[in-house]
Amino acid sequence: MKVLFLLGLVASVYSLGYHEDIGIPEYARLRNGEAVSSRIIGGFPTKSTQHTYAVGVLVTLRTGQLSVCGGTILSQHRILTAAQCWYDGYNQGKKMIIRYGSPRLFGGNSRDVIGVDIHPNFDPLIPIHDIAVLSVNYNMYFGDYAQPVMLPTKNDVNKTFTGVGAHIVGYGKTGDWSPIGPAQVRQSVSVPVVSIWNCYETFGYYDPEKQMCTQGNAWGACTGDVGGPLVIKNYFNGTDLLIGVTSLVSPVGCDNGFPNGYTRVTYYLDWILSQL
Repeated sequence: MKVLFLLGLVASVYSLGYHEDIGIPEYARLRNGEAVSSRIIGGFPTKSTQHTYAVGVLVTLRTGQLSVCGGTILSQHRILTAAQCWYDGYNQGKKMIIRYGSPRLFGGNSRDVIGVDIHPNFDPLIPIHDIAVLSVNYNMYFGDYAQPVMLPTKNDVNKTFTGVGAHIVGYGKTGDWSPIGPAQVRQSVSVPVVSIWNCYETFGYYDPEKQMCTQGNAWGACTGDVGGPLVIKNYFNGTDLLIGVTSLVSPVGCDNGFPNGYTRVTYYLDWILSQL
């Protein structure tokens, strides 16, 4: 029975693609203040000067529908996100807008995306290589409320980070049934990086070289947080270090203790740097 249940989970993760299943209804709920089970679960609001590299990515699809993802500032004109935010195998993006510089999703400043560089090996049906770099039309203003994230170095490439405490960052809820509105604020939640088998059992496929996994007790990333950052504290200076891009979330609810999967940033470090 467990095997059949897990296979059902795998089949349902991308039954209609990210945007149809998650992004489109999530955008509508967030905009209208009607979300019930969405975004980071078990998290806490961040201060205006915390996690200022995290951005909202508002997506207009070719169908005209609106969707939403997360992203991370790399430089004044580059954003890191998940490739499925642009193309999930079913729905193709037409336009993206970056919202940054505010703890509120629909606050702060905006920039139009003028370039989308998806990893050349990305397969939306089996989302390995689920990573993309976005280019914006004008440089973003940096200051107390917007800063680029710190990337790993070559010394971090062989680290698995298993057992390390990490933070998921996104614009989300503090619980499944807590209120949410158009002024939704940025959230963060602490989760441990766990063994590869935790994600393999849930999602049915897993590449430990290219992906990583976290699992909390009824808290973690959810739906519209895809594309957002997974960070740890830099040992030397205490700043946030980007180690993952949110890629896989449980399709059966966000407070059930299932793991989340991430694109492993250290594996793609050379590719990311080549896009800057």
